[in-house]
Amino acid sequence: MWAITQNPLIYRDLVIVASQAPEAGVVAYDKLTGELKWKSPALSGGVGYVSPSVVKVGGEDHLVMITSARGFGRSAGGGSVNGLDPLTGKALWTYGNWQCGIPVPHAVDAGEGRVLVTGGYRAGAAMIKVQKKADGSYEVTELFKNPDFGSHTQPPILYKDHFYAQYTTNERSDGLVCMSMNGEVKWKTGEEPLLSKGGAVLADGLLLAADGNTKLYLIDPDPSGFKPLASAELLESGNNWAPLALVDGKLLIRDQKHLKCVLVAQQSR
Repeated sequence: MWAITQNPLIYRDLVIVASQAPEAGVVAYDKLTGELKWKSPALSGGVGYVSPSVVKVGGEDHLVMITSARGFGRSAGGGSVNGLDPLTGKALWTYGNWQCGIPVPHAVDAGEGRVLVTGGYRAGAAMIKVQKKADGSYEVTELFKNPDFGSHTQPPILYKDHFYAQYTTNERSDGLVCMSMNGEVKWKTGEEPLLSKGGAVLADGLLLAADGNTKLYLIDPDPSGFKPLASAELLESGNNWAPLALVDGKLLIRDQKHLKCVLVAQQSR
């Protein structure tokens, strides 16, 4: 009922899409001509909503793609997190110890070769570290897994060694959650206020976050506690699950029926 959706990734002269098809897991085209540049073999796991993303490993760019598992929670299996060469599609590494039946957020570059993957449906979060070995191959080390931090639709925001994500899914209502780089949950809003599946962007050290329903929050991202600075009712129909877009102080925000552009820049007096 939700169809399939993802963002194409522009990387240098390529546009990269994860077709997740039997004969091609990820495909790259020349962004100007549409000429096929490479396609990877099929990836282990099923079709999900995840967009491809790029992380740094030892100064090199790696393309990361997450596939879906069969089943949910402890019974899930078969999904994978895959690292590819973004210029050739060559498989570089695979991590298979984190499973999400319906993965949506893309992988987040946590610095120093660390990659954070998150999901809903009891999947939680996993932090891995990817390192290049002397023979040129790569090894993946699991740093931690935490079922109490995750994200249903949007990738976590990283700011000053802490992650912020809305972890409200079909099974739990944790609201906005803050987690440290070592996997410790610092706080969560729960249902007061309930932030559920909304988009978020970081701008000038502040977090703009939709609550997934009708409201937009301006938040000071602080690991000591939830610090809302302002809020506004902007939408009417709810289900505001889309990513936010911000440029020149203008924010694009939408729900299932409306798209609005609002001014969020600080006004001079």
